[in-house]
Amino acid sequence: VTGSGERGGEGQGSSPMPAAATSPKRLVPSAEEDLSKRLPAGRRVQRLRKKAEDKTKHKQPALEEEEYTKAEAEAKEAMIASKLAPGYFEAEFDAELEALSSLPSDPNPRYLEDRVAEKLLTLQLLNERLYSHIMDNYGDFVGGIEAVSEVEKDLQVAHVLAKNSRRSLALCSEEVKRNIRIASNAKRKRELLNLLDLLLQLRGVVAQVSELEKGLKDGRLAWTVANTMRCAEVISSLDPEIFCVHELRITVMRVLDDTLAAADDTLQGLCFSFDPSTSLRVFEAYLTLGDTTGLADKIQACFAQAVLGSSHGIIRTVTGARTQGGAGKDAGLVRNRPYNELCKTLSIDQFRPCLLKTFDVLVGVLVSHYEMRRWYAEELKKYQGGMEGSDGNGDGASEGGEVDEETRGEAIEVIGVMSKALNDGRRLLFEHVEGRIASLLSAPSAGEGEHFLQVLEWTHCFISCGEAFCEGEVANLRKHVARTCAKFFDAYHRQNMEALKMILDKELWHSLPLDGDQVPVLRQAMRAEGGGVDALGGLKFEDLVSRKAELFAEGTDPVRTFRELSTAASSVAEAGPGAQAAGDDMDGAESPIAAGERVFTSSSLKVLKCMERYAYLMKVIGQRSCTKVVEGFCQLFDLYFWHIFQLFGNVDLLYDRLAPQDGSGALTLRLKKTLDRISRSTSYAIGQYVDGYANDPAQGQGQQRLLSSGNMYGLRERTVALSSLGHVAAEVLRSQEDLQGLAPSEMSAQLDTFLNRTVMAVDDLREHLFHRVAKLLVNLGWVPEEIEKCNWAIKDVGMQQHEWVDRLNGQFYQFQLKLDAVGVQGEALKEFWKYAVSAANESILEGFSLVKKCSIEGRAAMSLDLQMFTQGMKRFVPKGFEADVRIVDGYIKAFYVPESDLLHWAMTHREYKREAILRLVACVFDANKPSSLNPLEINKRKKRLKELLAEIETSLI
Repeated sequence: VTGSGERGGEGQGSSPMPAAATSPKRLVPSAEEDLSKRLPAGRRVQRLRKKAEDKTKHKQPALEEEEYTKAEAEAKEAMIASKLAPGYFEAEFDAELEALSSLPSDPNPRYLEDRVAEKLLTLQLLNERLYSHIMDNYGDFVGGIEAVSEVEKDLQVAHVLAKNSRRSLALCSEEVKRNIRIASNAKRKRELLNLLDLLLQLRGVVAQVSELEKGLKDGRLAWTVANTMRCAEVISSLDPEIFCVHELRITVMRVLDDTLAAADDTLQGLCFSFDPSTSLRVFEAYLTLGDTTGLADKIQACFAQAVLGSSHGIIRTVTGARTQGGAGKDAGLVRNRPYNELCKTLSIDQFRPCLLKTFDVLVGVLVSHYEMRRWYAEELKKYQGGMEGSDGNGDGASEGGEVDEETRGEAIEVIGVMSKALNDGRRLLFEHVEGRIASLLSAPSAGEGEHFLQVLEWTHCFISCGEAFCEGEVANLRKHVARTCAKFFDAYHRQNMEALKMILDKELWHSLPLDGDQVPVLRQAMRAEGGGVDALGGLKFEDLVSRKAELFAEGTDPVRTFRELSTAASSVAEAGPGAQAAGDDMDGAESPIAAGERVFTSSSLKVLKCMERYAYLMKVIGQRSCTKVVEGFCQLFDLYFWHIFQLFGNVDLLYDRLAPQDGSGALTLRLKKTLDRISRSTSYAIGQYVDGYANDPAQGQGQQRLLSSGNMYGLRERTVALSSLGHVAAEVLRSQEDLQGLAPSEMSAQLDTFLNRTVMAVDDLREHLFHRVAKLLVNLGWVPEEIEKCNWAIKDVGMQQHEWVDRLNGQFYQFQLKLDAVGVQGEALKEFWKYAVSAANESILEGFSLVKKCSIEGRAAMSLDLQMFTQGMKRFVPKGFEADVRIVDGYIKAFYVPESDLLHWAMTHREYKREAILRLVACVFDANKPSSLNPLEINKRKKRLKELLAEIETSLI
């Protein structure tokens, strides 16, 4: 402001323009910037005055002066503000430009002077206002001046300090430069030392890699794995950007991969031949690697691969040998085909060697798995007992001496996992085995030829081995074997029937010199578990391991080996053989068939052997699917039964309806129905009967020689045939309950018919054949005629028998000589005598029935002749045999029955033929006729006889 005033004073003497153009400084507080916006000064003063008057009225004289002064000051400020341009107190305001811009374009001096005077007045007012403001705040002004002085002093001190600091900084700069040079040298030294350390590490790693490769060649798997992992850790700590480090990392990883591959190859070899020391090296390698579950999975995968790879290799070798002579391209195609297709290419000659070799190799795999499982269990016991985990032959962890507690705990955990995995993986491993065996058994050549049963026996032996391995039943393979048996059984049964028929056609019917103990009992074969091998409880896998080389090796008999093992395992648990035999005899004691002698022929042995095999097949196939096997079992007996009847029996009685169907030697109803059923059900095997063996002259001539009188009508052959048939029937009856248990429930009725009719009809066949040969051996055709020729209408009995009695006794003496010549003894001898006497009774009875005239004395003579006949036979009949002639004696005594009771007698004695009864009644009427009768009475008596005969004949129909 002062400057503006000066410029204004100077402008009064010369020119007002500079003063007007100069912009004043901002010297008032910012609170007064908006004074121009207030009310006009006059109105403000009036309002203040009015307010002062109001206060005067209210008796406030003390405040009037103060308010007036304040109002006056505000009026001055308002006037100053009105004189100044708006925005005058802003920093960007240009006062000179504002003053010049407000001038007119052509101002006169007067106007300029007035403007200058106005500006000076404004300046004066401003100065007065500034002065009053300073005086009002004088204390603050003085304090500000003192503060400025103190700031000046502080600035001087700061200047001194700044000079000293610059001097110190210069010294420090020199010191830092020296230290930087020293640090640079130290860093270089450190880098060189680090480089030296890196080079030493690289040299050590290179040397270690060489040692690792050497250790891998030496088979130190665990040591190689441990040092490889340490080398990998060392390499991982190095700078990966260094090229040699990258190469070393690749080399070390390759060594580790080679080590693991060697461990896998070693483990694969253990699947075929287990070795404890080798297994220890593999275990320690994986233990060092820290892969606890990986080893268990790897072992399961290796065993599975061993099963699949070895079986595939065997069949490729077998099929490749056949195609070796062909083109190389064809052989390559054979080798590259899947396993199932290769099985279909096996021929009959190739199948059994391939199957036996497959069984041998797979059993070796199972044995290795068992030995590995047992070894891990033993190792677990060693570690748990605080012992060392190895026998000193291993490497890795066992090479450092005793095992510490931490390593032992880790080993116990890993071994426990391994042992559990091996135990749990047995079933899974055998499922792979089942798949291979099932594919092999599905080959078309499995059921061809005569080795079908041998294949099944081998398979069942392998199943027994698998069940001992798994300690449980292997249901899948058993079901597949059952389906395979059902598939191939029809062809197998037809082969057996044809073979049996061929043996029967060439049978000489000689008793084989065999002891009964040399031939297995059918019932024992049916009750034996799995065809003589107890697969579930009798065999333990450790017993099979001890005889591994004899199980399925080439040139051995697996069935015999397994049966020996089964017998040795079950000898303690089973009862003695004497008790079993006693039980068998007791079961068959009720049937007369079972009481006969055990006689064997070639054909009966074939039948028993086939029955044993069929019983085995029933158990293999299962109760639900063995219907055809049970039918085949019955057909074997039917064919044997039929052939004996056809050869030795009277076939005309079966096919000729006009043949006599009554009397001794005739076919019983049960026998006839049985033969008729057999001829219809097994016609494909027995052929249709047409006039004996007329279709085969050679067999017809053989039958004629066999049944000729020179051969005593085949007496010896009949006896042997019936004895062997009786033995077979007894065996079937003894095993009746077991056979019913093996057969399906829906076949119970058919099986009951077979057992109760067909098998029991052996007694009927025996009676028919023995009676037939007895009649042939004892010539009785003349007896009825000789008896009829005798005079029975006599008045005196006399003391001598008729001639026919002596002649008949002579015939029986010759009969006994023939039996002795053949060597018939025991019960068979008594049976022949029984049927011979029965035939004699029939002939004597027929002769007595032909007598038309007979007196009471003649009947007495008949009784005397019969008595003398029986007395004469006692000289040469077998010991303990009593001739039964009651049927003839009863017929003789019927002569004394009253005429009124003849009808009742005829109705109650149906054992006599109808013609014999009728002739007897006529003879009784004739003998009882009075001597003197007129013609009327004679006619009445004839009429009565005719009516009685008609009534008797009607009652006997």
